[in-house]
Amino acid sequence: MSETNAVSRDASGADGGATLGRREFFRVGAGAAAATAGIAAGSGTVAAAYDGWLEDVSNYEGTVDHTGEDEVTVTVGAGNGLLFDPPAILVDPGTTVVWEWSGQGGQHNVVHADGDAFGSELTEEAGYTFEHVFEEEGTFPYSCEPHETVGMKGVVAVGSTDDDLVEPEGGGGEGGSGGGDSNGDSGGGSGSANGSGGGDGGNASAPASGGVTLSGNDLVGIGLTLGFSAVLFALAFGNIDPEE
Repeated sequence: MSETNAVSRDASGADGGATLGRREFFRVGAGAAAATAGIAAGSGTVAAAYDGWLEDVSNYEGTVDHTGEDEVTVTVGAGNGLLFDPPAILVDPGTTVVWEWSGQGGQHNVVHADGDAFGSELTEEAGYTFEHVFEEEGTFPYSCEPHETVGMKGVVAVGSTDDDLVEPEGGGGEGGSGGGDSNGDSGGGSGSANGSGGGDGGNASAPASGGVTLSGNDLVGIGLTLGFSAVLFALAFGNIDPEE
């Protein structure tokens, strides 16, 4: 079957689904490969922040922006008991950072990794706190000495950071009510759209049964271009045309 015939079959809707030609299929595959490469590159950038100090910290996803706050609390012994949460924070000069022990993971301490700017005693007492006021701008990596090798590390960035910033947990709470209004408005809009274009909507929901029309030659091309996993995808979801 030629590509032209495949497109004509789409338009007629004879099999109830949309069918991609080979060019469209390869464009989709190439786009997916590029997106995957971009994600991998982005992850590497985050891991390289702070000279790689946090690259083995499992709950690190960026620096939490706590600027504008007078006091910030970091949990000691979070997650599996061997993490700081959040592991990286950005604060203003003059901010007090309070580390609070969860009582999990054994004995912990908080020690400045690049000097002696701050340091706590070693304890496993739940509710124990240690605090330090960060007066000067700079980057202050720290760790729990007994568990540094398993990734119990953190960073306090004061004034600025080159890392990706993320919002504190619960920081978007006030925006929730706005989201409710938006959902209400969009709900009304979808009702109107469904009423006026019901026929089109029915056609749009069908492509899942149509799949991708491919020949044996197409499978070879896919294998060479995108790898064996793409061939498995085509076999599972495509309509193979033996005539081409």
